[in-house]
Amino acid sequence: MIFACRLAQFKSLFIPQRSTSILEAQLKLFYLMLGANVFKGGIYLYDAYHNHQGDGSGRAIRLILTSILLMAALRFFPKYIKAGIFWAVSTTVLHVYYRAFNQDVGADVITLQAIVMVVISSFYGLNARWGVFYTIIASAAPILCHYISFRFTGLEPLPTGLNDLYVGINFLVILLSHVYFHGVLFGSLRAKERLNKKLKRTADSKTEFLSTMAHELRTPLNSVIGIANLLVEENKDQKEREHLEVLKFSANNLLSLVNDILDINKLGSGKLELDSVPFNCHILISSVSASMTPQVKEKSLSLQLDVDPRIKEMTYDGDATRLSQVLYNLIGNAIKFTEKGGVTVSLMLLVQEEYTDLIGFKVVDTGIGISESQQRVIFDPFRQASANTTRKFGGTGLGLAIVKQLIGLFGSEIKLESVPKIGTTISFDLRFRRSAAKLVETVETKAVPLDNLRVLLAEDNMMNIYFMRQLLQRWNIKIDVAENGRDALQLLNEKDYDVILMDVNMPIMDGLETAKCIRNLQNPLKSSIHIIALTAEVSEDVKRKLILHGMNDYLPKPFQLEELRNKLSELAVRLA
Repeated sequence: MIFACRLAQFKSLFIPQRSTSILEAQLKLFYLMLGANVFKGGIYLYDAYHNHQGDGSGRAIRLILTSILLMAALRFFPKYIKAGIFWAVSTTVLHVYYRAFNQDVGADVITLQAIVMVVISSFYGLNARWGVFYTIIASAAPILCHYISFRFTGLEPLPTGLNDLYVGINFLVILLSHVYFHGVLFGSLRAKERLNKKLKRTADSKTEFLSTMAHELRTPLNSVIGIANLLVEENKDQKEREHLEVLKFSANNLLSLVNDILDINKLGSGKLELDSVPFNCHILISSVSASMTPQVKEKSLSLQLDVDPRIKEMTYDGDATRLSQVLYNLIGNAIKFTEKGGVTVSLMLLVQEEYTDLIGFKVVDTGIGISESQQRVIFDPFRQASANTTRKFGGTGLGLAIVKQLIGLFGSEIKLESVPKIGTTISFDLRFRRSAAKLVETVETKAVPLDNLRVLLAEDNMMNIYFMRQLLQRWNIKIDVAENGRDALQLLNEKDYDVILMDVNMPIMDGLETAKCIRNLQNPLKSSIHIIALTAEVSEDVKRKLILHGMNDYLPKPFQLEELRNKLSELAVRLA
């Protein structure tokens, strides 16, 4: 039992049981070597009086006293550890040369041990640069002594027994130093692994929280924006329409903020992936620019498009949604920070290869400009050029951070040139593969009657149910409503429907499980019914899950009214 306790004490001294700071490790190494010096000084003192009538005792006493005083000093002033290590290493190097060039000792085992202790002390106690320096200086001693004839006198070799004891103490110091720093190293690695696991759990929890919050925010926004759109279209009173436009604008701004927070989180966790669908650059940039028309008119600015004629008729494969997001942010920012003049957007075909084209995108404004110091921070998340910019123009500082990371996902980088009070030019080059697919012509939705469609709505949120009833009633569609997946299955078994508008998050049985059950029904007409998922979660993982569970299509909440009409019109054309 006593032996076990002593072993545990020894282990706690030289094998760290917890994460150890660099200062603690350096101090322990220093105490170990200085403590050994006290014992070695005692050996020299004994030898001086026992074998040499006190000759050399002064050197031994100085070694003992110096070591004790240094340990005491560092006990009270640990911040000076580096200075102490420099002193100890330097004196040990001098000791190496003193022994190596001594006519009675030379480069013996103790000299080589001292060199090893110089290596340990300088690398572990200082840093790699000093370690290399001191190692070279100390290691040169046993080589140089063969080519330099000068020799010291006065150091008598120890008797065999004392010499062996001295060598044993040195080996013990070397062994314990390596055992201790091995423990420090692997203890730090284990602590890092534990921290990484904890950070991963925290990141997963944050992602799950943001996903939940996105759903909770998007769901009411779906009804707010949707009903605002209905009222704007129906209301003829100009003043009330203005109030409704303000409501709609504010709700869309809130939605944009939610989307930005989700995007920066997905980009940071590496969970955002680019799609590849056929698109036309000219149509895309024209649509983005058209959406900016109200802001441009409100500020009496000009917005000009300059598109290379060779690009206009070309179809490419790429992520049109994310490219739109990039351009929307850049053009929106340019308009926001421009008080007079205008914004010019240009798309130029830079390089045309066998299968791909390199397209240069450029957004030029005549706005307030950005100073050189501010240019270093505007692409950082939650940062804007200055606090005054935030107060005057608003915003979270996420837009440009998202743009930079999205362009990085496209395999390019953003370039910025700006002169304060003159304007800003932001450009980037993207390579797209030319598409063999032809863009599908959109159905003329307003000409397609929808009153014959039999629709089942699976939705648990009362405000969304109210909004969907009002919306579909405008298109002369009568709907049945199920507030959970189980009720939706029951209604589908009882009646015939052409389409199910399925909310993904529902109580009792969610949309994914419900869709899977529908696809497993025995009746082929019911099992093959068209299902459009209505979801507030729009990550790539969710999209894959929707397809895997049998959904035919999806609409992210909140959706534009015409988006749903287009999908229902396409279905009505197929069923006709």
